[in-house]
Amino acid sequence: MNLKTMFGIGLVSVGVAFAQDASESATTAPSMSEQQLQQQEEQAAASESLTAPVSFVKPDIPKESKRSSFNAVLHGKSYNRNNNMAAANNMDLLLRYPNLFANRKFFYIEPTNKLGVVSLGSFFTAFDITKATHDENQLGRLTLGYAVPGFGFYVRAGLGRERVSNDDGVFSKTYGGDDWAAAIAKSFLGMNVAADVDWLTTKTETHNDPDRGVETEDRFDSLTVNLSLTNAPTAKNFTWTLGVRFVDFLNETEVDGDVQKPGDPASYWDLSPYIRGGLSVLENENARILIGGAAIVSYRNYDDPLDQYAITAVLQPSMLGEVFVGEEKNFMFYGEVGYDWVAFQYMKNNDTDTSRMMDVMDAVNVSVGFRYQYKDFLAVEMGLGEKLFTGLGNYFQADGTFIDFSAMVRF
Repeated sequence: MNLKTMFGIGLVSVGVAFAQDASESATTAPSMSEQQLQQQEEQAAASESLTAPVSFVKPDIPKESKRSSFNAVLHGKSYNRNNNMAAANNMDLLLRYPNLFANRKFFYIEPTNKLGVVSLGSFFTAFDITKATHDENQLGRLTLGYAVPGFGFYVRAGLGRERVSNDDGVFSKTYGGDDWAAAIAKSFLGMNVAADVDWLTTKTETHNDPDRGVETEDRFDSLTVNLSLTNAPTAKNFTWTLGVRFVDFLNETEVDGDVQKPGDPASYWDLSPYIRGGLSVLENENARILIGGAAIVSYRNYDDPLDQYAITAVLQPSMLGEVFVGEEKNFMFYGEVGYDWVAFQYMKNNDTDTSRMMDVMDAVNVSVGFRYQYKDFLAVEMGLGEKLFTGLGNYFQADGTFIDFSAMVRF
């Protein structure tokens, strides 16, 4: 059986097991101490806009609370592209923490990113496109998930494979963009913890196993595992996320089981702990300014036949401003800027006995956008931005430029 098929069956089995466990827990009478703890968690979840739909109109909440009229808005992907943890939810965050789909009923469409999401309050599904990172192949992906207050999971698959068997042997192909993924999230003690795994074919793979002659196999894929913990559900002023990411990247060709030469880029495994944070520094009922940042430390070890490793520290400061316009607050404008600074990198190549140290400040992300909401059920958003921003004349050039448009209907 194909290894990715076994992996996909395993993802589905894990999701079903978690769903059954959640169902059994709901039908079993807990002890008094467990009841009290569960009641506290439900109250924390119910009081936070991350896990319950709220009106777009500014609620009557203390000023120091994180849940302001800004955080009551669910945005599309054009908002908060720099992952400021104090900002309102966007679609990327919901897909990172699937328990946030609980009690949300909406239809979301984004033609520019080829994404569509339907949430029914518990069950949700998404359709989108995945693109191979090293060729032009694109494949459709289907996401199926389930969420209740405090718990959620999903499985996702985008399939592109073929197999030919004849008298000469077996030839199989996996298209670039073939993708298997799953995510699970759980709230406890006022925090959210999440884990996700993604297995992506980065460019088209082939495997030729003839009856006579040598066996050749391309291995062009990456396995990414991410764990994170955030205080977002109950944060009042400073919001933080702690996490760690593991990546196993393969880019090589084997002949009879032996790697012939390193690919470009070469195969590696990478371990990256990180911390992200966000803070509201200026805010009233019509406007606010958020500052945020991230610190990422990476250890990357390159596979045979290379004998090389790299240690990198990256800092990502960012700012986000947003403002309501009009008495009904139907219009919102937002803009943000983020900076990628490779503060330190040390690379050692034992094959050539060379080392290199560097720091680079060269990547700025700038974007502006607006949102219009009609009553409490229809909203449209549009965002415009660029990486390595150098002037307004460059906005409509292809390199580094994005234009996002999305629409949402809430029920």
